[in-house]
Amino acid sequence: MPFFCVRCGECCSQMGSVHVVERELETGGFVMANLYTGERHEVEIDPALACLSPDRRIFERWSGACPFLREKPGTGEICCIVHRTRPEICREYRCWRLLVLNASGRRVGRVMERRHLAADDPALQQFWDRHIAVLREDDDACWDEQAILLLTEGGYRVQR
Repeated sequence: MPFFCVRCGECCSQMGSVHVVERELETGGFVMANLYTGERHEVEIDPALACLSPDRRIFERWSGACPFLREKPGTGEICCIVHRTRPEICREYRCWRLLVLNASGRRVGRVMERRHLAADDPALQQFWDRHIAVLREDDDACWDEQAILLLTEGGYRVQR
């Protein structure tokens, strides 16, 4: 299943500790530094989103957010104001490997990175701790299949 962004902003809500503005360029762009890898990347604010740049309210919600994360007023939609020129690490990022939905189709959790559960629901977290966290399978594809089977048997739906 292809990845579909719902523009919730969670992916970038803590990226301010990874991506920092190193300097502003005379052209109006910025050099971003990745503090983990040391990589530098030039970004430019999308002209259509430039009006959002001064609005810093997103940092009241997420003090550690990426410096270019903003909320579109009145919509609740979170956006990256440098999306067109964002670094490769941002281009490759997916919010989840497996999306876990309850019986009514509401998101209750995401399996991120290798096997980390970000649960939106305490019942899912309990199920995970009891049935999935104990799986001892080294092969990721086999682990995914086992986890999906257990989640499905537990009444959840899983999307890849």
